[in-house]
Amino acid sequence: MHVRKAVSGDSAKLAAFFRTLYSETNFMLYEPGEVTPNEEQQARRIEEMSRSESGAMFVCETDDVLIGAVFGNRGIARRTRHSLYVVIGVLQAWVGRGVGRALLEALETWARSREIHRLELTVDVDNRRAIALYEKFGFEREGVKRHSRKIDGRYSDELYMSKLIAV
Repeated sequence: MHVRKAVSGDSAKLAAFFRTLYSETNFMLYEPGEVTPNEEQQARRIEEMSRSESGAMFVCETDDVLIGAVFGNRGIARRTRHSLYVVIGVLQAWVGRGVGRALLEALETWARSREIHRLELTVDVDNRRAIALYEKFGFEREGVKRHSRKIDGRYSDELYMSKLIAV
């Protein structure tokens, strides 16, 4: 298992990774088939993040296969440039094996080096494993986004969580 910063050459693997991820869990934002990120879009996104310092993406791979990814989008306005919105996904076969923690560590290291002070994310209230990971990693609950998503005809709440990091 190896974590590294994503490069534009990862675009085909990332497209396949996200298709698989969206098909095997209801905890991600998109439903299977709703968004099909192609290679070109993935490459542009990685290059834009790198060029503009608007965020970063890290991947975790084993045997040349992506098993997890995390990205952070930095606040756009001067008043929010100190914040990074985090999105993370790990293939189900690798959940509970340290992939998520390794990805969060890489992203936090990147954030610290850019004097980012706040990491924030949302997580489905039923995603107990992810909530436990975030809390072990130092995230705290800030509130609940009530009925923020509709999954299989049922409204679902999300927790809003954040971690303040010293710079």
